[in-house]
Amino acid sequence: MQRDVTCEDEDGNSLSYRLCRRVKPRNTKRCSAGPCPRWHKGKWSKCSATCGKGVKMREVACKNSQDEAVSPFMCPRDQQPKNVRPCQLEDCSQFVWSVGAWSECSKTCGFGQKHRPVICKNRQGNEISSHLCDAKTKPKIKRRCAEFPCPFIWNTGPWSPCSSTCGEGQQMRTVVCQGVTKEGWLLPGEVRDGCLQSEKPSYARYCNYGDCRAKNHWTIGPWAQCSAKCGFGQEQRQVVCVDREKKQVSSSLCLRLYRPPRHRLCYNGPCYARSCKELKEMTTIRKDGDYQLQVGTRLVSIYCKDMRKSNPVEYLSLPAGEEANFAEVYGERLRRPAACPYNRLRPATFLDRIIFFNNYYSNDGEFSHVHTGKFIPFGTAGDCYSSSSCPQGQFSISLVGTDFIVSVNTTWALEGNEATQQIWRLRDGQIIRGLCGGYCGVCSPDHLTGLQLELIK
Repeated sequence: MQRDVTCEDEDGNSLSYRLCRRVKPRNTKRCSAGPCPRWHKGKWSKCSATCGKGVKMREVACKNSQDEAVSPFMCPRDQQPKNVRPCQLEDCSQFVWSVGAWSECSKTCGFGQKHRPVICKNRQGNEISSHLCDAKTKPKIKRRCAEFPCPFIWNTGPWSPCSSTCGEGQQMRTVVCQGVTKEGWLLPGEVRDGCLQSEKPSYARYCNYGDCRAKNHWTIGPWAQCSAKCGFGQEQRQVVCVDREKKQVSSSLCLRLYRPPRHRLCYNGPCYARSCKELKEMTTIRKDGDYQLQVGTRLVSIYCKDMRKSNPVEYLSLPAGEEANFAEVYGERLRRPAACPYNRLRPATFLDRIIFFNNYYSNDGEFSHVHTGKFIPFGTAGDCYSSSSCPQGQFSISLVGTDFIVSVNTTWALEGNEATQQIWRLRDGQIIRGLCGGYCGVCSPDHLTGLQLELIK
């Protein structure tokens, strides 16, 4: 308990305690309000389910020393016991699904399938009719497998016009074995011994637009342009029935058996994906790695992560490695902060360094290695070393080996007390190095524009 004790004159005015001659009375004394309230817990109830998963419950209350319930705020919240917990009894069903091992993939490249046996069993482990098990919980019996296109495929060209306008003729086409990139795009040129001869499509076939002595026969027009600007599309042409004078007549007067096709597949070169998500949608690729994506009008190598998820993420691989890509906040302080010893140099010992050794994406630390301390964003440095324009924190960005440079629009912002920075732009922006610090001070790419990259022109 506590009370106010003051020195006063006869009129009740407050005076300095030195003017009161008597010993100052004490202003505090001990008191006791009894023991503090504490948590009381009851017994657990029975499981809420008779089989399978359920929960158990119990009463938890805050009580005082007289065993009276009081506000729960009077008991320590971090010590409150749980009043609910899960419970698991025997499976409600007498019958369960049993799965076997997955088979080998049906294909060695491209999309294939794996299968596994899924059978219904009783509690004794004996196989029984599958209708006795719950169909809703039946495990999958097949799944997709293989992730990359086949490295070589037989590529066929369009069929040539029939060698005869009536009667039996022949059509020819080119059939070549070509290499395929892991993105699924055909490589120019022929690859000998790359494809299986047993799978080679035919390069010749017979054609017949109708008997030359018949009153009517089929005739064809030229193929129109491919419907796709890139990739696979369709071409169309006119197919009409004519008489001996080449006049068009009803199609019913020509035999359908000899009718030439009106549509055919066409290929207008590869469609280049502009994002990892597009790449996933256009190909069979489901494995993380470096792939060629279209950025602007160029194909560049981009690392695709989470290709098995709905929204893969793009990263830029840094071939220059960890020695050329790091950020640090120097951890030492001067006892005399106004000094700048060693002519602004220090021994080559780096503390709190963040090293990007494989890929880089904005301020994402997914592919970073923290040497000491906490994660430091790429292109950031600082220290609390000196107040005398003596920055010691370092960062380095090296895009050497990539198709990018750091944009001239990228600027560095200073924050802190007595903060200074020195930024060097080397090799036309492929390398950026910086010294930053203060007391304490830090520099980082301007948060409004960020670290912008541009393609090398």
